[in-house]
Amino acid sequence: MPKTQIKKIGNSYGILLNDEILRLMDIRADDEVDVSVENRILIISPLNEEEREQKIDKAVQNIFRRRKSAYQRLAEGI
Repeated sequence: MPKTQIKKIGNSYGILLNDEILRLMDIRADDEVDVSVENRILIISPLNEEEREQKIDKAVQNIFRRRKSAYQRLAEGI
């Protein structure tokens, strides 16, 4: 597996991924990815559109559930 370095980019840091790594992961520049850390291991996973929609739907439903009374009052014009 190729090695890479962490580079400072403005006020952030980035990891440069070469073409081989992108090909192995089946991702391209500007694709959205899911990033997590487990036991000090950085995990970068392709984020498919169906999974993304499910995450957004779950978040929206959670907000509606938690704020249900506020939305009901707004709908009633109170």
